[in-house]
Amino acid sequence: MAKYRVKVHVELVECDDTVNHEPKNNNDGSFSMTISESDAISIDMCEKSVLQTAFPTIREAVSKHLSEISKKKRKKEAWKKERL
Repeated sequence: MAKYRVKVHVELVECDDTVNHEPKNNNDGSFSMTISESDAISIDMCEKSVLQTAFPTIREAVSKHLSEISKKKRKKEAWKKERL
């Protein structure tokens, strides 16, 4: 049976982007959000921002994973039928 590694990477880096409290899709499977300096020094706001950004990232990754598993399963079933 196959095994899968779940990997999560979170970065909080200083930037010059405009503050935007909505997660933005970065087209590479990641999402980002830009918060103010006052939010960045608040543990509650940092946690909230990380969780809000993580949610769509997680949903996208799980959706992609399940789609790939489904495709793999269909190919395997088709291969088995061809052999019969």
